[in-house]
Amino acid sequence: MQRLLWQSGLVLLAILASPGLAHAQTDARNPFFAYLTDPVQRATLICYTPSELDPRNPANQRALKSSSIKADLAALRPAFDGLVLYGYHEACTPRILDLAVELKYRAVLLALWDPRSADEVDGVLSLVRQFDGKLAMGVLVGNEGLTSQRYETEDLTIARHRLQAGLPADGQIPWTTSEPLVGYERPFVMEFGDFLAPNIHPVFDRTDFPPDKAAEWVHAEALRLAKATGKPVLVKETGFPHAGKPMYSPDSQRAFWAAYTKAGTIGGAGNAWTHHGVAFEAFDLPWKSEESKLEIEKSWGLFSQRREAFPAVEVWKAVKGR
Repeated sequence: MQRLLWQSGLVLLAILASPGLAHAQTDARNPFFAYLTDPVQRATLICYTPSELDPRNPANQRALKSSSIKADLAALRPAFDGLVLYGYHEACTPRILDLAVELKYRAVLLALWDPRSADEVDGVLSLVRQFDGKLAMGVLVGNEGLTSQRYETEDLTIARHRLQAGLPADGQIPWTTSEPLVGYERPFVMEFGDFLAPNIHPVFDRTDFPPDKAAEWVHAEALRLAKATGKPVLVKETGFPHAGKPMYSPDSQRAFWAAYTKAGTIGGAGNAWTHHGVAFEAFDLPWKSEESKLEIEKSWGLFSQRREAFPAVEVWKAVKGR
């Protein structure tokens, strides 16, 4: 008992000594928020789509080898201990989580790409039950679909009802949706869920900002949303690509992430804390440029499609080691 009290005291001192963490709310019933605000073992997450998967053809989910997923996750693991996913597919997502546990990842933010799909909702719920106690988990109910008009607010509400009927009633699994920053002009998006998970991209919204100024702007926008709602804000996407335009290079990508993480990964106060520990994204994905017709879209990766690390990875290794 004395040892337990002594260890608890050390954790409390670490919380009080960590910038931005003294006022962060870490509900013991909520493992995902506790993971994000852990003052001892810092949370580092990365947005993950398998490097060898083109999800535009559903058959590719079944064709993807488990050894390829494992090689991806092994390459990411020295710098990251959490994953942010974009949707659920029964042939792929369960394998990702099983291999993540094997490789000692600590957390995953599950997601529905199509909130109108009962199969996606039920698949996410099955993973919540299977991996309860093995991973800290949250859920994104929809990904960037309101702004693009891929679905409607009614679809998110219906999916939320189905999801909540199957989630633990004690608030252990927080949920929200995700939209580009412009989507948070909608009261519905601001009010939906336990936290916010915006995409805040200076590359699109502040095109002339250099890396350090771009990082500062992302921090300010996240804090603005947190203060407006009184909710935690996890910046789900931000960053610099390493190619596609003259101002984007491996060096400018590294400079952005260095500036972004310089002040630590937690900010804000009270329930309105902000989390800046998510990297976007794991691997270069050429199919994204084919789909969007934008050159930069295939160059967001912190790793090449062959799993070769760009210099920005060293920034995240340092964050993880602080």
